[in-house]
Amino acid sequence: MKRTIQRVFALLALVVLGVGMLPFAAPASAQTSERCFPETGYCISGEIRQYWETNGGLAVFGYPISFVNQETIEGWTGPVQWFERDRLEDHTAQGQGVLAGRLGAQILEMRGKTWWEFEQVNNAPAGCRYFSETKHSLCEPFLSYWNNNGGLARFGFPITEPFEETISGWTGRVQYFERRRMEHHTENRGTPYEVQLGLLGRDVFYNQPGSLFCDNEVDEIFADAYNTINIDYFRNRMGCPGRVYEDIPGAYQNFANGQMIWTQITEEDPRIFGFVSYGGGSGYYYAYRDTWTASDGETPAGDTECQFEPRRGFGKIWGSDLELRNALGCPTQEREQSTDATVQMFDDGMMILLEGTATLYIFGPDSWEAVALSQYRLP
Repeated sequence: MKRTIQRVFALLALVVLGVGMLPFAAPASAQTSERCFPETGYCISGEIRQYWETNGGLAVFGYPISFVNQETIEGWTGPVQWFERDRLEDHTAQGQGVLAGRLGAQILEMRGKTWWEFEQVNNAPAGCRYFSETKHSLCEPFLSYWNNNGGLARFGFPITEPFEETISGWTGRVQYFERRRMEHHTENRGTPYEVQLGLLGRDVFYNQPGSLFCDNEVDEIFADAYNTINIDYFRNRMGCPGRVYEDIPGAYQNFANGQMIWTQITEEDPRIFGFVSYGGGSGYYYAYRDTWTASDGETPAGDTECQFEPRRGFGKIWGSDLELRNALGCPTQEREQSTDATVQMFDDGMMILLEGTATLYIFGPDSWEAVALSQYRLP
């Protein structure tokens, strides 16, 4: 079977990588060549690449999540590219260069709120700054971050006071600006990552009207993970959700570096997946049609140096595919374990819940796009 395995971190690792990287060196002029990111499959070039690299790079903007497209925004039409944390608009033809989008105001509007509905103030406490334009104050630690990272041009005016908000399972103090959302991560106190910028580019891009129209909905058993875990990149890549197969036969076996998973979606469609884990839920996967028959023998892999040897379909695949075998290592269980499974198909991917282990697997359209959520809580 022909496959391409790219050894890169999957989606759940992207946020960590994005925060941890340092800004890139600034080029003297606009880059004409492309710079591509296998993490999301998109490239940057030209004026947008120059702006991205000279204004903070990965930590400030995140990875690109779209191609450059012609879009109409607030009466202006021109080249636009979306990033995890921002939208960059190329106004070079109008002599304005590249500008960041007003995503702070837009995300509030998408939630049915306008910024002037938030409580306003008439002055600022000592050590803070007051903006009469929007009647909001700006205090530490957001004030220093605002001053040291581009100020008004980068963030715009504050359009809320700080308040508590829960975002993808994290709860903390945030403040919205015209163009951004700042988040105070007290768990990182004393580090450069105490203040972080919200993933507004991702949130607006994947939730704006017209981003993805589907006839079917994600099944309720998967909806919490699909909507709240950081898998937004999977949405457009996986396409629309399709048929759900409930309480179908399943099996799994643990290996030194991951798991092998078996599901029988229909009687004519038994499948085997090899999930190779990087830890923390991210990894990549191999996919096969299960072709084992009794004539192959119970342990078709033959003699190995492992204490245990996979049987039947697992053994046939593991024994015949040296790449998978080296990636997974030896089994850590004597034999496979049976369990019920629930599967939802997508245009280019699938979600599998092994009910006996409460582990949810998300397999994207490419083999390097895989996530495993262990001890997943059922609704």
